[in-house]
This record gives sequence, structure tokens and C-alpha cells, in this order.
Amino acid sequence: MKIRYILGLILFLLVAPLSAQQVKSVIPYRMVGGKMLVDMNVNGQVRSFIFDTGGQTALTGELCEELNIAVVDSVNVTDVNGKEIGLPRVAINSLLTPDERINFSGVPAMKLATPSPFECFHADGLIGSDLFKNLIIEIDSKTKTITVCSAEKASVVSLRKMLPFSGKGFMPIITLQAGMGNNLVVLFDTGCPSFLSLKDTDYENLFSSGAFQVMSEGLGGGSIGVGGMAETGISYRVKFPLLSIGSTKFKQVTTETFTPPYTLLGVKLLEYGKVTIDYSRRRWYFEAYEQEFDLTSKHYNVNLQVKDGDLVIATVWSAMKGVVEVGDKVVKINGKPTSKYDFCESIITGIPELKAKKKTKLTVLTKQGEKVIIYEKE
Repeated sequence: MKIRYILGLILFLLVAPLSAQQVKSVIPYRMVGGKMLVDMNVNGQVRSFIFDTGGQTALTGELCEELNIAVVDSVNVTDVNGKEIGLPRVAINSLLTPDERINFSGVPAMKLATPSPFECFHADGLIGSDLFKNLIIEIDSKTKTITVCSAEKASVVSLRKMLPFSGKGFMPIITLQAGMGNNLVVLFDTGCPSFLSLKDTDYENLFSSGAFQVMSEGLGGGSIGVGGMAETGISYRVKFPLLSIGSTKFKQVTTETFTPPYTLLGVKLLEYGKVTIDYSRRRWYFEAYEQEFDLTSKHYNVNLQVKDGDLVIATVWSAMKGVVEVGDKVVKINGKPTSKYDFCESIITGIPELKAKKKTKLTVLTKQGEKVIIYEKE
């Protein structure tokens, strides 16, 4: 009996450490047009997805039809532009990481409308926070990897670098400090291509606090979400003299207002540090490469966009009000007639003729006739 007990104890000691080991998978990512793209194996086929911590897992309608993935029910969602839409929902039998270390089965996913709003990125859908709600992920921009692991053990990152989730649910919503003593609740959203995108109601709430300075007022459109392109509206360009993420200070942060469900802390944050999200314990960690960053920047006096092959004015900021209007067509760049442009190429690589100089002469066809403006940062 004593020998059996000792053998049993030895067996337990050998097995226990193995059972406590974390399952880990490393997923490489690449940046395409400001989006993080990852490859995943969907029901036996390798496909590309936008990695979007601010969204929910979704498949394009085209992929669902191709793989015969049936609709099981429906769900209401609000996209990055604040559009509330109803979408069918499907179940993915198998969603396997590239290294085949983790296999998600029976994954609920939204079925996007066709044509896909993400066709420019050659993506077959989104990988959202809902997929990781019981796991830990680490995003490292230096190695361009996302490490996913099971959550038996808490992250080894110091709790001094941790911010708890704000509110309820599994989304990485945290609270930052805008200026001195002003809370700013944000959603860490890798689907947002900028550093910060300010919700219009947060702009109104902070307006009288001195947390930011209004730089310019604009009229124009917004970004692409699962509900499509945002409609034209008034936005503001503001500058935060100080924005604190835990103990890390960001100075001179310029952002623009939009209508997302939350103010968004976007993918550009990854240029300044490593992010770890412990979804199971509702903890968000930021390991900054330095303690302080100066984000002083300039921005163009108009925003441009390709529409039906033409280059048009998308947003007019204060300096150009009364000079050009949204929808006016650019007919010449530095005196040379414009050509037809591909919308997707303009998002991914930009307009080549606009990259050559800091100041560019644009000939714009307005209601009053042709006008020459200087396209420059201010």
C-alpha cells in the first residue's frame, strides 16, 4: 500500500506540470493598407482575414457560398462608423491557426453582405475579439506576430503595465487619461488604422475641460466598416497636448472625430509598444518601448478619395472652406491631367503623383469653374 501510494504520488508530480502547460500558437501578420492580415485555415482551406480586436469574427458572403457554410441565425451589430445593421450568422466547423497548434470548432461568425466591404484587402472576413474571450493574446509589432495561448496562468507582464477592462463584456475597452484628470474610455481596435479616433460624444464631453485644442473643422466622409462607407458629416480635427496610457505619456496627439460606438485606440499604438490582452481576466497590458513619445504631426487641408475612377475631394478642412466642396473633381496634378485611378490601389498604396512633393498644385473642377489650390499639410 505504501509503495502504491509513493508510485501514485510520483505519477501525479509527473503529470501535473504537463497538464498545467499552456497551449500556445504563434500567428504571423502583415500590414496591408493599415490593416493587420493573418492567415487561418477555414474548414480545411487557408484564407486571409483582417485581425480586428474591435470587431467580431465574420466571413464574407462569397466565402460562405464557396464553402457551403449555412446560416444558423442572425445578429445585430454596430460597425466602426456607428451603423447598426442586422447580419446573418453562420457556424465555422474548424478554424485552425497556421501552425496547427490551436483549432477553434463551432465558431459563430457573421456573414457579411456581398460584395465584401474588404475586397480591397483580399480578405475573406474578420478575426475578432470574440474568438479569444477565454484566451491570452500578445501582439508584437517588432516580430509581426500574434501569440495566442490558453489562460491557465496569468501573463508574466508586470501589473504596473496593466489596465483593467472597463464596463462589461469581453471587448478590450480601457480607460486612458486625457490631460489632467479627464477619463477617456477607449476600445483598443486593431481594425482602426490610426492612433486615435475620437467619438463625437467624447469630443462634446471633453470640449470644456481643456483636454484638447480644436485645430480645424471639416466636412466629409469617414472610414469603411462592415456597413460600408460612412456618410458625409461634420468632423473636427483636435490635438491632445497629453494623453496617458497608464504611465506612458503621449504628447501632441492629433485625431479627428467620427461616430464609432467608442473612441478607438488604433493599430498605430503597436509602433510604440507591445500589447497583451488577457481576455479571461479582463486585463490589458502595454509594454512601451519608451516612457514618453512626441506625436507632433501635420495634416492635409483636404482629404482626397477615388470615386468611380476619379480623384475627388472627400473632406474639406477649415482652410479650404468656400474654396472647394466635397465631391469636386481633381482634373490636374501639378499641371498634368489626372488619369483614371483604381479605388483599391489608392487605399493600399496611395496616389503616386501625390507622393513626390510636400506641396502639390491641384486643379479642381468646382461649380464656379476650375480652381488651382495648394494641397499641403498644415
